[in-house]
Amino acid sequence: MRAVRFGVVGLGSIGAVHARRIRREGGECLSLAAVCSEVPREAASVGEELDVPFFTDAQAMFDSGLCDAVIIATPHYWHAPIAIRAARSGLHVLCEKPLAVTVGPGRAMVEQCRRHKVAFGAMLQHRTRPVMRTMKRMVDAGRIGPVYRVALNCTYWYRTQAYYDSAPWRGTWEDEGGGVLLNQAPHHLDLFQWIGGMPRSVVGMVSTRLHRIEVENAAHAVCRYEGEGGKTGYIYASTVDAPSCEQLMVCGDKGVLLADGDVLVLGKLKTPISRHVRTCPGYFDPIPCRWRQVKLRGRPGCDHMTVVRAFANYILGKGPMVAGGEEAINELELSNAIYLAAFKGKAVNLPVDADEIERLIASLARPGRARSKCRFRTRSQRELRRLLWKR
Repeated sequence: MRAVRFGVVGLGSIGAVHARRIRREGGECLSLAAVCSEVPREAASVGEELDVPFFTDAQAMFDSGLCDAVIIATPHYWHAPIAIRAARSGLHVLCEKPLAVTVGPGRAMVEQCRRHKVAFGAMLQHRTRPVMRTMKRMVDAGRIGPVYRVALNCTYWYRTQAYYDSAPWRGTWEDEGGGVLLNQAPHHLDLFQWIGGMPRSVVGMVSTRLHRIEVENAAHAVCRYEGEGGKTGYIYASTVDAPSCEQLMVCGDKGVLLADGDVLVLGKLKTPISRHVRTCPGYFDPIPCRWRQVKLRGRPGCDHMTVVRAFANYILGKGPMVAGGEEAINELELSNAIYLAAFKGKAVNLPVDADEIERLIASLARPGRARSKCRFRTRSQRELRRLLWKR
C-alpha cells in the first residue's frame, strides 16, 4: 500500500471539512476515495463537488473495495455501529470525538477493531497543539516533580440558544446523548488525563441555566488519584460562561505549569515543597519562585489533517498515531463518571460500570418528549445489539 484511501461517513459540518481537506491536501500518503451520507442530497452534493464516488449506505461503501480506512463523523450514537461494521469489513477506523456516548459501545469498538486487526484512532487534534505537546513533554520529564494537583477550567465553548435551535436533535439526551461533557469538552477532558493522569474516582455536579435544553451546559468535577500523595484534580466546563477561558494547570513538587490558551508559563520553585516544608525554620516563609514563559515550537492551534496524516502513516508503518482508540476511551470514562456521580450524588470509581451508565442515560432520554424524530439512541442501540449478537 503506497497511500491510504479514505472514505468519510457523515457529511455534516465536520465530515465535509475532513473530505474537502483530504481531497485538497492528501499528498503521497493518503487520498479521498469516497464519501457517504444517509441524506441523498448531501451525499450527491459533496461527492460531485469533490469528484469522488458517493454513497447513502455505509456498508455499501465498505463493500465497494474503494477504501482502506474510514473517518466516522456521524452523530455520536452512530459511531459504534459504523465503526464495528467498518472493522468487520477490514477497514481501519478513525473516529470523531467522542468515541461513543457511553463506555460500553466504546469498549466494543476497541474490542472489535483489535479482533479484526485494524487500526483504531480518534480525532483528538488538540493533542497536536504546541502548547499541549510541550506541557506533556515537560510533565513527563519531571520538570515540575511529582504532580499533586491538576486543574482544568474551560469555558472555551460558549454557545447561544440559536446554536441549540439550529437542529432539533441538539441539546437532547435521546439524540445528542449529553451536553458540554459529551459534545464540547471531550478534547479538554482528554488533555486533562493525557497530561495530568487518569483519576481513580470522581465527585461531580452538572447544571443547566439560561439555555432551553434538556442536557447540561455546565459541569464540575473533583477527582481523586491512586497512591498516598493526596493527588487531586478539578474540572469545570461550560457553554454558558463569558468571557471565555481555557486554562490547564499542573502543580508539582518543584513548580507549576500553566497553559492559558496558547501560552505556556512555568513557575519553578527554588526548593521542592517536600524539602522546604520540613526544613524551613520560619513559620510563614514562602518558597522563592521564578516565573518564565516557555518558548513553543510551531504555530498556535491544532490541525485535523495532522491527525489524519499520522493515522495514515501508522497504517503504512511509518510512525505513531496522535491518539489511539484505547487511549481515547479515557475521556469518555471521565464524562460518564461525572454524569453518574452528579445524578447519584456520590463518588464514582473508574472504570465506569457500563450497565449503570446505560441505565442512567435511558432514564434521561425519554423519546416521547424529544424535539426530534431522529431517535438516534433508540435506533443505534437496536443496530448495535444486532451486530454484537451476530458476532
